[in-house]
Amino acid sequence: MQQTTASLELFRWGYAHLPGAVFFYAKELDLDMEDIGILSAIFYAYENTKPLYQCGVQTGQVLLRCSSLTSSKLSRRLQKLVEKGLVEVREGNTKNFTEKIIWLEPFMLKMEQLVIRDHPGMNLQRASRPNDMPADQQQLAAYRTRVEELERELEDERSAAAALPLTPMDANYRRVADFIAKKTGNLLSVKMETELRKWLTDFGFTPEFLFGMLEMVFERKITNPREITRIAKDLKDYKVSSVDGLDVYFKTYVDQKKIAARAHFDPDAAEFGAFTGLDMGAEARRKVYHKWRYDWGFTHPMIMKAGELMCQRTKNGSLEYIDSVLNNWMSKEIRTLSDVEKELTEHKNRSRSAKAASFGKTAPATNDSSDLEFYVPPEILAELKSKV
Repeated sequence: MQQTTASLELFRWGYAHLPGAVFFYAKELDLDMEDIGILSAIFYAYENTKPLYQCGVQTGQVLLRCSSLTSSKLSRRLQKLVEKGLVEVREGNTKNFTEKIIWLEPFMLKMEQLVIRDHPGMNLQRASRPNDMPADQQQLAAYRTRVEELERELEDERSAAAALPLTPMDANYRRVADFIAKKTGNLLSVKMETELRKWLTDFGFTPEFLFGMLEMVFERKITNPREITRIAKDLKDYKVSSVDGLDVYFKTYVDQKKIAARAHFDPDAAEFGAFTGLDMGAEARRKVYHKWRYDWGFTHPMIMKAGELMCQRTKNGSLEYIDSVLNNWMSKEIRTLSDVEKELTEHKNRSRSAKAASFGKTAPATNDSSDLEFYVPPEILAELKSKV
């Protein structure tokens, strides 16, 4: 028995056929769901436009077949699609908006390009018939074929490398890479991978040292691989190899923003400043320290000894006092700590002899620190001798 059913009427209206590839490439094309809805309405209007051989569909036909669309909403969305190069809108017979013609050819061409890009094999058959393709497309097809070959070779190399046992370098690399990924919450970028290999090979850092360095780096929100390498190079150049050295470096130069001026961190000079209480942050003061080290040839322990004597014998320390001490040692060819101790012992003996000659009694042979507490310059001793 025949019955009138609404479902038959629904089938008569048909369906809106939007290519499923639109959803796959929606993010790359920067399309939101409302854009996809507009495209669906345009396709639906195009399918129900007779005859189909005519290109384009009028905006009025799209508005007629989608009751929720308004002229302003359709105009705004069409403008966005035009800016993305997905549709083309032309004027109709009049200036009326409902007679504007929407062309979908740019959209279909864009979709074809994306599919061929991701499936280059679809274009190889055309490449086998040179007369069917322009020269530039033939060359592009050849490039794509070569890229595919290289990708297969690279994948084969990666598979072969994965089958080999880990070398110490690979094990260290993975340890540090896992540490970075855990700290940053992201996989390593290509640039970070390159810089990490440099830290391990060119700089020769151990994973344990890099853990300490990177911990301090990430605490300070430094994530740029180039900036981290800049810090690592300073640490390498000035032979920082301990946690204490790292702490001094970061507090003195990174936290104080002095690394940007490329003042070059010198852990020896920093240690000297901390030991004597002298501020070695100024470039001029570091140059004085470098003069003692490199021009005069004194070792770091010798300079530290001179700083110790300055602290013992003066109330207000200064580089000038240390400079005079080291200059005196240089003139006497005193180059080792044992030579310094010998010179100090002789100085004590000379002081006792001078005191005995001055006051007419023998200096007590004690081993206390009175000579350090009451230092008498040689010129004062000479003046006392002249008065005897």
